[in-house]
Amino acid sequence: MARIAVAGFQHETNTFSPIPTTFEDFASGGINTPGILKGSDILYFQSREMNNATSGFLRKAASLGLECVPLLWAEAEPSDKMSAGTFDKLMTMFEDEFRASAPFDGVFLDLHGAMIYGDHQDGETEILRRLRAIVGDVPIVTALDLHGNIARESFELASAMIGYRTYPHVDIYETGERCAVLLAHLLTGKPVFKAFRQLPFLMPTSSQITFQEPLRSIYEMLDQLAVLSATVMLGFPPGDIECAAPSIFAYAETQVKADEAADELKESLLQHEAEFVSRLTKMDDAIERAIDLSKKSDKPIILADVQDNPGGGSGSDSVWILEELIRRNVQDAALGLMYDPEAARAAHAAGEGTTIELDLGGKMMPGHKPCHAAFQVMKLLEGEIEGTGPMAKGMVINLGKMALLKIGGIFISVASVRIQAADQAVFTAFGLDPRKMKILVLKSFVHFRAAFEDIAGEIIEVEAPGAEFDDPAKVQYTHLREGMRLGGKGPVFSRSLR
Repeated sequence: MARIAVAGFQHETNTFSPIPTTFEDFASGGINTPGILKGSDILYFQSREMNNATSGFLRKAASLGLECVPLLWAEAEPSDKMSAGTFDKLMTMFEDEFRASAPFDGVFLDLHGAMIYGDHQDGETEILRRLRAIVGDVPIVTALDLHGNIARESFELASAMIGYRTYPHVDIYETGERCAVLLAHLLTGKPVFKAFRQLPFLMPTSSQITFQEPLRSIYEMLDQLAVLSATVMLGFPPGDIECAAPSIFAYAETQVKADEAADELKESLLQHEAEFVSRLTKMDDAIERAIDLSKKSDKPIILADVQDNPGGGSGSDSVWILEELIRRNVQDAALGLMYDPEAARAAHAAGEGTTIELDLGGKMMPGHKPCHAAFQVMKLLEGEIEGTGPMAKGMVINLGKMALLKIGGIFISVASVRIQAADQAVFTAFGLDPRKMKILVLKSFVHFRAAFEDIAGEIIEVEAPGAEFDDPAKVQYTHLREGMRLGGKGPVFSRSLR
């Protein structure tokens, strides 16, 4: 059996985030792991089918004659770039594991694609550069989040890159399976030709939903092309780096087929450029509309607090929408997740059934202030909750101390770990049925749709302050590629004008 190194190193870097990224963030882990996994601990992903690329790869590999050698797996929740020292410390761990277990016939890497470290350096390129120097000229296949910003050098260093095809990301497991199949093909020694294209504009995140047009039709093209694999990467606009952009990869049995597929996908995206614009609703208008709609809807109206999405590097603790709902005396509403370990600890100390004064939220973003008020402690939890929807399939997530608070007619799900509200379990774990609410406020961007869209009367994406901005034209970049358009048909970036 071919001997395959298996490793994962993931971070989605938002260079506009106020949240630093440290080694300790990787040591404590993220949504996939409780910390840095070494060796056989990584086989946790193989124990059951979960929405994770390493899970898909490991479970598919055996049937393809691949012997997996698990080495190291590390991730941290999205935040600002890590220092060069933190990156080097982590990479030394990876390099040591690879050297100790070499040689290999191939490598599977579970990456994100939007890692930035030090002085705006591309993490994935450096990961591949260092590991390629150790393993030599063997096939390296990477799984990527479709929000990766991929440099050409990174593309050339990898034998193949395969990205998710859905946003919300409900096909992460299948991405791992596709990686295993292509890696097995590469090991046969048959020639594989590849093509790389980049688009000249950034896509606002609100326009990146893959089950809506125009992206639905474009992603449907992927299985119709005469290639071994094709990927459309949508890019991550909050990563201020030269390679930030949507990109396309195609792998085929001839160079002509690879080029034709990449050009066809690029042309299809360019034809729809004008549709990739910000689609958010001003906060006051959004709240007014939600209140009006909730009076005549038998399903909850969702106010998506998208720019405070922790899954994109924001704090998940802003209180602008909450305070406005309190001011308007809104009833039968629920908000989640509010990241506030201090408030969760205070609620646990006070106990269920008590009323306590808290400075809730408002601690992560410079210049923001907490919501100071008296809150009822309705329910307390601590430890693991199990995902119930497509995004958290097969996952057991530890959110630390959690509390369900209430003020007036508003329930607030508070956690001690910063993750987005992409699963109904953030409410149902407390026994609160989100379907019975008139208004739901969700701190998530697009991912929430996988678990909540079916129960929603309407979804309103709110333009409230946060670190995961939607409109690239509203922030100051410094490192983009010269001439990049900031949104579809948007203003042109130029370093000379900064």
